[in-house]
Amino acid sequence: MRRTVCVLLLIVGFIGRLAVAAEGPASIEFQTETLDNGLRVIYAPLKTAPVVHVRVLYHVGSRDERPDRQGFAHMFEHMMFRGSAHVKPEEHMQLVGGVGGTSNAYTSFDQTVYYQTLPSSHLNTALYLEADRMASFKVSEEIYQTERKVVAEEWRMRQNRPYGTVYEDLLKNVFTTHSYRWTPIGNMDHLRAAPVNELQEFFNTYYVPNNAILVISGDFEVPAAKEMVQKYFAWIPRGPEVKRAIPEEPEQDAARRVISPQRVPLPQVTRAFRLPPYTHPDTDAISLLASILGSGSSSRLDRKLVNSEQPVAVDSYASPLTLQDGGILGIGATVLQGADPAAVETAIEEVLAEVRENGVTKEELEKAKTQVRVAVVRGRETSEDIASQLGGEALLAGDPSRVNTELDRLEKITVADVNRVAKEYLKPSASTTLVVQPDPTGAAARTAATQVAAIAEAPVVAATAPVAARVVEFPADYPTAPPLADLPMGKAFEKGTEIDVNGVRVIVMPDHRLSLVNWGLTMRQGGHSVPDDQLGVGGLTAQLLQRGTKDQTFDEFAKDLESRGISLSADDWGDVTVINGSSTTDQFEHGLSQTRAMLTQPRLDADEFAKLKAQTLSGLQVEMESPSGVASRDLMQAIYGPTPLGRSASPATVSGIELDDVKQYWQQAYRPDDAILVFSGDVTVESARAQAEKLLEGWAPGKPVNDRDVDYTPKPPASPRILLVDRPEGKQATVRMGTLAYDIHTDDKFAGAVANRILSGGIDGRMMKYVRAEKGLVYTAVGIFQPKRNGGEFIANADTAVETTAEAIEAMNTVIERMRKENVTDAELKDAKTRVAGSMLMQLDTIKQQAQFRVDGILNGYPIDYYDNYPKRIAEVTADAVREVMTKYADPKDLKIVVVAPAAATEGQLKELGEVEVRPMPAQRGQPATQPAPSPEMLKPAA
Repeated sequence: MRRTVCVLLLIVGFIGRLAVAAEGPASIEFQTETLDNGLRVIYAPLKTAPVVHVRVLYHVGSRDERPDRQGFAHMFEHMMFRGSAHVKPEEHMQLVGGVGGTSNAYTSFDQTVYYQTLPSSHLNTALYLEADRMASFKVSEEIYQTERKVVAEEWRMRQNRPYGTVYEDLLKNVFTTHSYRWTPIGNMDHLRAAPVNELQEFFNTYYVPNNAILVISGDFEVPAAKEMVQKYFAWIPRGPEVKRAIPEEPEQDAARRVISPQRVPLPQVTRAFRLPPYTHPDTDAISLLASILGSGSSSRLDRKLVNSEQPVAVDSYASPLTLQDGGILGIGATVLQGADPAAVETAIEEVLAEVRENGVTKEELEKAKTQVRVAVVRGRETSEDIASQLGGEALLAGDPSRVNTELDRLEKITVADVNRVAKEYLKPSASTTLVVQPDPTGAAARTAATQVAAIAEAPVVAATAPVAARVVEFPADYPTAPPLADLPMGKAFEKGTEIDVNGVRVIVMPDHRLSLVNWGLTMRQGGHSVPDDQLGVGGLTAQLLQRGTKDQTFDEFAKDLESRGISLSADDWGDVTVINGSSTTDQFEHGLSQTRAMLTQPRLDADEFAKLKAQTLSGLQVEMESPSGVASRDLMQAIYGPTPLGRSASPATVSGIELDDVKQYWQQAYRPDDAILVFSGDVTVESARAQAEKLLEGWAPGKPVNDRDVDYTPKPPASPRILLVDRPEGKQATVRMGTLAYDIHTDDKFAGAVANRILSGGIDGRMMKYVRAEKGLVYTAVGIFQPKRNGGEFIANADTAVETTAEAIEAMNTVIERMRKENVTDAELKDAKTRVAGSMLMQLDTIKQQAQFRVDGILNGYPIDYYDNYPKRIAEVTADAVREVMTKYADPKDLKIVVVAPAAATEGQLKELGEVEVRPMPAQRGQPATQPAPSPEMLKPAA
């Protein structure tokens, strides 16, 4: 899979620095040292799993780029996986992935971060890999040319999504002078104009020990780790002191408003306010203010815009992006279908005016603090969590110990503090408003599409000076190859204690390290069981259950949970329905009480149902404009036809569902027959039994339709092999291919799991090596078996430039065909088997992960020791078995192909591959597509 963490996703998903940077109630134990070359090192042991996390943070991001060279930092995120003095191109990820670990990187405004999580016996390997590229990476024309193509496809992919340019449009209007005015992904024309020597100079300036932080967390001994750090990093020469000349952003003294026409189904309103620098004393109070405004269903924005008597929005948010020199507080909403965007703007301003003029309440502040306290505990779960927070504080604040002062700072914040920052930072004159308006004709989008740089064909411009890499002389005894270690495979998965409570199978898996308790109730019926005209009723029922109980309105229910830091949700997963909850230990009993109320006495209010239905329909409209969602829907229809795995909710089906349908479905599906209840975390068998008895008392069995009673037999429709969905304004071609394969009940799954790793095991998988690294056609490409309980398919996915659509399809087919015609190499087979087995070891990281394996094992009908024996079954896979599973299930001639792209530019190409049916986007069809875009849970590759 791609190594890059999309920075825009980081922005959109940002929930506030306090909530993600907080540490647990007890201080994090860590040690620091600074090497003579200036490298700052943080050691944070965590003896909870046989896992170690290593990350290197370079203090360089888009903030440090020239206005005419936007995207340099992001380029290095990509290029630095292309080898160094003693590491072959792509070998970094291959070695980490080869033991089941993960390796990745991301670029932000202030930093570029490289990280890996892997079995703790391989700490030596991870440190060697990071040190080697810090010391000796060199930019070449070949590396730059290839990765520049990949970056161009990443850029196109973001541009191609609905609302994909919102933050780009917003930032360039919030900031007029500071380099925060552009996003880290970069400018394609700037990259096309940049010679290689300029990039090497950028590397020589910023990617030096004295501009970096190394963090090691997890299962290791500090003295041994210090010896490794000395061996691999201490000798690297110090670089010149980094001198930054970043222009200061002037004060904003007048409101700004921007209209952005885009091909989107619904308008969107975003209002932004500038924030102070990361370490400013007001930052914590602003984070709490943001939580009060936009965190949860009981927040001010949700109650005003989404959950009011007359809702005007599908969703709302208030999200601070806190940066080193001062970020933004984004406040916004997606307009409900039929509502007036002006009304949404007015409602947002009314919420802001109210908080400016009258302030927040003590109750609201305490609720926000509780949410942070819970986040503090959750921030201690994994070694990656801890490394991320320590590294972030060290880089942005210069003091990793701030992670241990979070709660103290929190407790000192008063209502007066929050009211003051509301008045100071939410001034109308300091606001920037961006309104995304639907462009039904797509004219604006098509105009933008014609301006996409033809970077794939552009040669690297001639160097303006010699490419001068840093002069580095490795120590005489420095290893000339990455050190490797054996992979320990002896640890078994936790089984927990199984008890029977009122006929329900209850499993308890204690882990007392953190004061957190998780619970999950899985019921054996889901949305797969409903007739065609009821598609969506399972999802609507699950969501409506969360909107109040017999004794509490939606607002009261949400406020009660959020004020206590309790997470409670219900979901339809197709063949099962689940209720999941989590809380701190002291709120466990109350959380279970509310779970019972939601499960057995839901409010099922008519007004709430009407609002939920309208919001669901609006959300489906957005989904129907997403290229990836549309492609997945049409592909599943082509593979499975009108069966449970080939259909899902659409605007047409949801429109016909009434409240009585929801009530009937609740009575039928939410029943204890064959149910599974799992507790994990800070809980004992005795306390779990007592709470389970209260939860399940009087819960009467019914007559649910078990998933085994549903007909899953595929009925693929007769249709051409290639379906082209015409999206005239598309900036990229979204390609999805697939065919029927095996389900989890056959032994083919073991060879298939190995084949998956060889095909799509990261940047060094065959798909990425050929289609991306060699051909430069895609940002990411995968070919993978996806077995499920009731079916399974082989799929191949990619997003590519419109003009290379057919070429990308042929390239993916070439990779598939090669694995069908000849056995994989011994080295590939050994590596893949180690990866698959190692990845199982990596999933022992938290007790919650292990609890989910336990549930999956029961649902799948596996013996209790299945996961313990899984590595042995993988070790038995042969090269012949891999070729046989590919030959049996992955014939390119059988692959149904769905492409979402401008038909005018792609139909001719695709006709060279076979018969093509052109179809409009779902919103333009007489009957919107009803096939599914499966959830991550439903598509999770089964072991």
